[in-house]
Amino acid sequence: MNPADGFQFRLESPAPAQAEAGRLVVTGWCLHSNTVRPPGVRLLCAGLVLPVHSRQPRPDVCAAQAAPAGALDCGFVIAGTIPTGVHVARLEASEEGTEWYGLHRFTVAATPKPLQAALEGPASGVIRESTCLRGWCTHPEHPINEVWLHYGHRRVRCDHGLPIPEGALPLPDSPDASHAGFRASEPLPPGRGPLRLCAVPEGGHFFFRTDIQVAIEDEPPLRPLLATTAPRISAAPRPAAPPGPLAATPRRILFVLYGDMTANSALHVAALANELSQAGHECIVAVPSAAESIRFHPGARFRCVDFAACGERAELFAGHTPPDIIHAWTPREGVRRLCQRLCASGGPRLVVHLEDHELHILETTLGRPLTELAALPAAELDRLVGDHLSHPQHSAEFLAGASACTVILDRLLEQVPPGKPARVIWPAATADFLPRPIPWDLRAALGWGSDHTVLFYHGNLHPANCDDLAALYEAVVRLNAAGTPTTLLRTGCDACPLPGDLGERAAPHVVALGRIGRQRHLAPLMALADFFVQPGESDPFNDYRFPSKLPEFFASGRPVILPRTNIGAITLHGLDAFVLERADAASIAEAITTLRRDPELAARLATGAADFARQQFSWAHSAESLATLYDSLF
Repeated sequence: MNPADGFQFRLESPAPAQAEAGRLVVTGWCLHSNTVRPPGVRLLCAGLVLPVHSRQPRPDVCAAQAAPAGALDCGFVIAGTIPTGVHVARLEASEEGTEWYGLHRFTVAATPKPLQAALEGPASGVIRESTCLRGWCTHPEHPINEVWLHYGHRRVRCDHGLPIPEGALPLPDSPDASHAGFRASEPLPPGRGPLRLCAVPEGGHFFFRTDIQVAIEDEPPLRPLLATTAPRISAAPRPAAPPGPLAATPRRILFVLYGDMTANSALHVAALANELSQAGHECIVAVPSAAESIRFHPGARFRCVDFAACGERAELFAGHTPPDIIHAWTPREGVRRLCQRLCASGGPRLVVHLEDHELHILETTLGRPLTELAALPAAELDRLVGDHLSHPQHSAEFLAGASACTVILDRLLEQVPPGKPARVIWPAATADFLPRPIPWDLRAALGWGSDHTVLFYHGNLHPANCDDLAALYEAVVRLNAAGTPTTLLRTGCDACPLPGDLGERAAPHVVALGRIGRQRHLAPLMALADFFVQPGESDPFNDYRFPSKLPEFFASGRPVILPRTNIGAITLHGLDAFVLERADAASIAEAITTLRRDPELAARLATGAADFARQQFSWAHSAESLATLYDSLF
């Protein structure tokens, strides 16, 4: 007979067990058939032994179990503090306190103590003008390494560790008490959304939600970074392709986008909406806020509205009618909630688009594994996910309820529920990106002659691609150190720092233009480059994405260097592109050196890139394929 069989017990604290701010409380009762008095109980969790905190009289249990009067205090409360994380707990009992027997195993999710923070100025309201915010933040246990301000799709790094007046903190004993001040490293850029503060200690992230809304509309003027009398690069538009046939059955299509019309995905949505509109469909794009950002897409054939304008049925189309199709651009929470509300009546067909491994991005952004996130209390998980990430449970239910799915890359079909109609929709490049000659006069004025290698990269830096972009920066440093003068011309914003001192070492060789007017300036700036590089390797991030810059790289008619993942898995090395098993710093530097030494290979890859773009990338074909999917749902 198992000695533990003589114990009778029940845990009465809520399940699943949760330890808010690390404080765990477990309640229940325990009896033994051979003893008059209640047996001893304890809890083993996270390497700790938590004894009984107090005993509780339980006449109800004694009556139900016919226990002797001496066992009246069989109720127990076990309490203690455990470290943050997901732990396996073991409830043990003992008749005499010498031999302990395991009764029950269960999982405990311990949340960290909350971040303490404050901003200078009003605690609530709306920020409408660009300013450098100041404040303080600290944690009672963990030293803070980085501080960021989040709103909408914006991430602003802060200078942290600034001194604050003695006694100004509510937690004077925290590790950062004397140097908990921070200041935004730049004025807040245009954007809209609730302001959150993100603090980064070792191995995690803490978020602090404020009652402040950011609503900065106007783009601040850019200081000229370069002055030259050389001829300007022409930004004349290229001829558009002739329109295709009109649709036999025009549809009313509502695209629901996770960011405003300056987001990367807005390029895809805008191009598809333009093509569909030209074919006779009526298209509207809904964005969380800043519908006026459609101004970044001159000549748009579609309308743009804020989420708030959609109401309960999105009766925004001609004759105040609702949409036939709602196309959710990713299953992120803000998009999901609006789409499920609009589809509640069962009228529109719901299509969900996938363009990334959303749960990998969730893990990377929050710095916590999916198993740990899944064990968190529902309210805590909802708070961490917010509007701009995908919820591990809600996104799966959202996909299951969709009429169909679209994916940007065939590998993402793995994440589509079995039996669900799906279509691969590739991005493309507009005619503006057709090959242009290098403007040598301007290159010479900038000091970048024919013996100087110019690389171009347009894209943001964020936690998911930080290692990849670091490889490109490190390659530039190595090339210059080896005597190959190389400059990286880059656009885009930084949502996280490069590792270590890499940013400082690369700075002399990088021209960072930040955010630019894409429609007018991107293609002419790309013409300055000798080569284009997409850094990275096959991993859970890159295998499930299609970098939107790649069609523009190929269409521009320059040699493209990329890893053997996503599009690199189908390009032919030496014909379409220079394909690397891993596009790390050493391999990138070696590839550029090879191309510099072999002009014939470089010329062949330039022609091959343009040919590949003509054969593979077409917004018209992608829109036609999408319209066919829509028609199949009716």
